[in-house]
Parts: sequence; C-alpha cells; structure tokens
Amino acid sequence: MVKTTSRKPANIAKPFAVIRITRVALAAAMVVIATFIRFPLGFAPVMFTAQVYMVLTVGLLLGAMDGMFALTVYLLIGLMGMPVFSRGGGFSTLATPEGGYLLGFVAAAGISGLISEMTLTKEPYWEFIAAFTGAAACYAIALPFIAIQQAALGNPVAVGRLFAVYFLAFLPLDAVKAALAALTARGLRHAAPSLFAR
Repeated sequence: MVKTTSRKPANIAKPFAVIRITRVALAAAMVVIATFIRFPLGFAPVMFTAQVYMVLTVGLLLGAMDGMFALTVYLLIGLMGMPVFSRGGGFSTLATPEGGYLLGFVAAAGISGLISEMTLTKEPYWEFIAAFTGAAACYAIALPFIAIQQAALGNPVAVGRLFAVYFLAFLPLDAVKAALAALTARGLRHAAPSLFAR
C-alpha cells in the first residue's frame, strides 16, 4: 500500500508581507528623491519641493496604513541624522517650520490613503478628493505646529502671517501637486494592478 502525504498549501502571507515591505521601502526612497527636487522661495522660509506630490501619491497607492508607515520610515531616517530633509536632517529640523510639514506628511499619506481605500471602486473623481483632503490634512498639522513652535522659540507668528506665508503661498502649487498625484496613482494602479493590490 502506497502512502500518500498531504501537501500543505503554499503560504501566501509571507510573499505578500515581503511585497508590502518592499513597497514601503521604495515609497520612502521615492519621497527622499522628491525632496531633492527643490528650490528656495524668497517669500517664505520653507523651500519648494516635490515632496507633497510624492507623499500624496504614496498614500493613494499604498493605502492609509502602509502610506503612513512609509512616511514614518522617511521621518525617522531624517531625524536620525540622514540628510533626507530639504534642509538636511536631525532632530533640530523640528525646531524649524519644515518640522511642521514633515509631521503633516504622515497625516497626508494616511488621510489620502484612507479615503482612497474607502472609495476605490467608486467614481474616478474620488481619487482627486482623496489627494486634496490629504494635502489639507498636512496643513491641519503643520500650521498649529509652526504657531506653537515659533511661540516657544520666542518668535510668535500672527495668524494672518501664518496663513499667508505657510499656507496661501503654497496652496496653488500644492493643488496642482494633488491633482498630479491623483492622476499618477490612477495611472499606475491601472498599469500594474497586481503591484498595488491591497
């Protein structure tokens, strides 16, 4: 009598975990690259970079959890001293206005990813809503952080100047970045559905 041995089903969880970790690492790397697409703005102490575009794209493609994970990895790498921020790296960055935006990036990826997850099978315009809401979430974190930070440093910023310099000055460009992020995410999702499956 020949014995037959039952084969265990292939473990698909492990390959999927590897894919997720790889996507998160690549997403963090892409944010680093986007940081170096930059130029100074004479009217504000924060540099213009392609970060917002990439942050929103990451959130839309990876979803809330993995998107926030990727941006947290990016943030931690920079805080540990690696020069991956627009002005370098290290904890001293949190004492500059840029620190508020960096913290806001984590929220932006999470919110845009969450809305994208909830509306993935709905009309295409939801992709744009997710991106714009993610950008708004970034400012919702950055502006109060900058106000508290500057007050603690003895340089209080008037509310009008806070909105003019740290919000309105960037709004038109960030609106364009949000639209481009929505188009990019939608295009990549259709081009490689298996790669960006959730």
